[in-house]
Amino acid sequence: MEAMNSVQEQTTTGTTAFDPFYVEFKHAAHLPQWLKLQHEVRAGLEKLMAESVRVVPPVELAARLDALNDRIAAYNDHVPNVYLRKPALTPANWTDQYESWQ
Repeated sequence: MEAMNSVQEQTTTGTTAFDPFYVEFKHAAHLPQWLKLQHEVRAGLEKLMAESVRVVPPVELAARLDALNDRIAAYNDHVPNVYLRKPALTPANWTDQYESWQ
């Protein structure tokens, strides 16, 4: 049993020291650009969802969605895999897309 704990301890401590992703993601200030953009889009959608309780005028909604779409376009440019790309937001689909960003 002691040997098993020793092996587990070695593998957990040894792999994190040599894992470049762990080293990079360990410090939140040094996240890759696409992850920063993902957090910004998610925060913008959460704010929009919280404010959707009151009626948001269509012009204001369109302006907010345009700003989020600019961030989504930048996210799509920086994301490391094409399968992680997200579609643009429209007044018709933004509530459905909110779920996919969570």
